[in-house]
Order: sequence, then C-alpha cells, then structure tokens
Amino acid sequence: MLPLRRIKKLFRRLAHQLTWPTMFLLVLAQAISVYLLFLLAGESALTRHPMDFIYYNMVVVSTVGFGDFSPTTGMGKAIVAFVQIPSGLIVFASFIGKTTQLFINLARKNMNGTSNFYHYTNHILLLGWDASSTEQIVQLILGDKKRQKRKILLCVTEQINNPFPDNDEVSFVRLRSFSDNEELNRIALSNAERIIIDGKSDDETLSIALCISTYTNSNANISAHFFDKTKADLLKVHCPQIECSIDSSAQMMVRSMQDPGSSQVTKHLLSTLTGATLYCVQTPELKKPIEFELLFSRFKTNHAMMVIAFSHFKNGDAMILNPSPQTLINSGDFLHYIANERILADEINWDELS
Repeated sequence: MLPLRRIKKLFRRLAHQLTWPTMFLLVLAQAISVYLLFLLAGESALTRHPMDFIYYNMVVVSTVGFGDFSPTTGMGKAIVAFVQIPSGLIVFASFIGKTTQLFINLARKNMNGTSNFYHYTNHILLLGWDASSTEQIVQLILGDKKRQKRKILLCVTEQINNPFPDNDEVSFVRLRSFSDNEELNRIALSNAERIIIDGKSDDETLSIALCISTYTNSNANISAHFFDKTKADLLKVHCPQIECSIDSSAQMMVRSMQDPGSSQVTKHLLSTLTGATLYCVQTPELKKPIEFELLFSRFKTNHAMMVIAFSHFKNGDAMILNPSPQTLINSGDFLHYIANERILADEINWDELS
C-alpha cells in the first residue's frame, strides 16, 4: 500500500506543478514518440492515417481498449507493452489530475471570493453583508419579472464564504477594503450600472459610500440605507447623486395605528415578489409636454398602471406626489407608478400622449 500511496502523491504533485503548456507538450511528445516507433516497427495499419493513430492512442492510454486496432508485429506489441501504455498512463493521469485541479480551484475561488471580475459591465453591486437583509435584497432583485439580466456581484470584507453557492445569478467577491483602488478595479466598480450600499451599521454604510463615490459611473443608480437621518444628510452633502433611504419603522407604526392596513399597502408597494408594486420609468424625448391628467388616464386604460408621482431627478429629489391634473410632464422626467409588472418605456406609445 505504501508504494501505491507514494505514486498517487507523486501524480498529485506533478499535476499541481505542471503548467498547461507543459501538459500539452507532454501529450504531444508521447503521441509523436509512439507514432515514430510504430513507423520503425512497420505497423502500417496503425500509422497509415494520423486520425486512426490518434484514436487508437487515446483508446489505449485511457484504458478503454475497444480492440478494433492493435499491433500485429512482435516489435509493435513490445512498444505497446513497454512504451505506449506506461508513458500514456502517466501522461493521461497527469492530464486528469490537472483538469480536476482546475475545477477545484474554480470552485474554491467562487467560495472564498478571490475571483477577478474586472470584465463585468452593467452589473449590480451589493456592497456589504448583513445576514438578516442581504438574502432578502437578492430575492427582491430577482423577483422583478422584467428586470434586465444584469449580473449580481456581492462584495464583502468579512471573512465569510459565498452565502449563495447554488445561485448562478449571484457572484461573490471578498475584498481587503472598499478604499483599495486595486480591489475596486477587481469588482469593475466604474462599470457598474446599479449599486446598493448596505453596511452592518450607518457608519459602515457612510464609509463605503464615501470611499466608492469618486470611482463610480456618473450614470449609475446608487442607493444607501440608513437608520440615522443625520448620517444620510451628511452623505447627501458630499454625494448628492446617491439616493438615501431612511428606516421608517416609527412612521409605519403610527400610520398603521391611525389608518389600519397601511403597513400592508407599504409592504406590497415595496415587494417585487407578489402582486402589484412600485416601479419607475423615464419619459423619452417628447414632442411637447403632457398634462398629468391625460397621462394618468391613458396609462391606466392602456397599461393598467397608475402613476402616483414624478420627479425631475433620478434620485427622487423634489418629488411631486399626487400632482394636480394640469401639471405638465416633460421629457426626461421620472414617473413612479403602481403596476402588476414593470412597463418599459418602449412599450408605451408616447406619440398618442403628446
């Protein structure tokens, strides 16, 4: 048993140390040397067609042994016994070991977050990890039936393994720091289309947001969640393009007490998992401004969507909720509406409204 164990250990070490170019050179050298020896031995049936020899050699070294090709001369049989099979088994075992090691390394990279995602574009970044909220965030993102198929990349600094190993739509990366420029390049921060910042505390969320704000795409949608309004206000001073959401549990309790069922309405409006929910669409270039009354009625009739608010700004600043019927909607305005599923801008006939 001891020699066999040593042989296995040797193969593992050989597979680990060999580079892929060296591995392919070994495969090629084994095949060429055996082919030349068969030529010298006069094994014409095995060497007449190169493709036949390649097929025969793979059948022998992989120990499949179909038997449809075999040497006929004594010299040929000796070559098979003392050269082809021993050399082929060594090369084949090393190749299998190298391939297995490749897949193991890929799986480990996915689990421990060491992969490089510099090639990602238009992806969604989730910055920060919270056991109670991150999983729900991922479910809500994927719950949008008409969402663009952007890759989701979860980025953490904690020493944890991939919490979503079986979810093909979520990749995982572990960073040394959110202030390290090299690490931010590894997650393709400047190419991200959507960014959610959700730290374990308001201080961590504020720190991450300030660290990344310089390197993000100016057109990216960035949102950060806070419990303390003063921290959100501080971030807005330095990074006005970031949309800050504030914990509203106190307001929700009061609304539920004053108007029973308010919490259920809010729950449905914020969830993409069941029923109608809240969406946003930006108006394209219009021939002329549209009165809100006309837009509201046409949207409700033609698309079963109810517009409840609009803003001139992507982050929702200066939001006008329940505008008056004569309010004019202009090109580039952001319309917030309730519908059973997302309605895309190109699914709406804007000409009939202008």
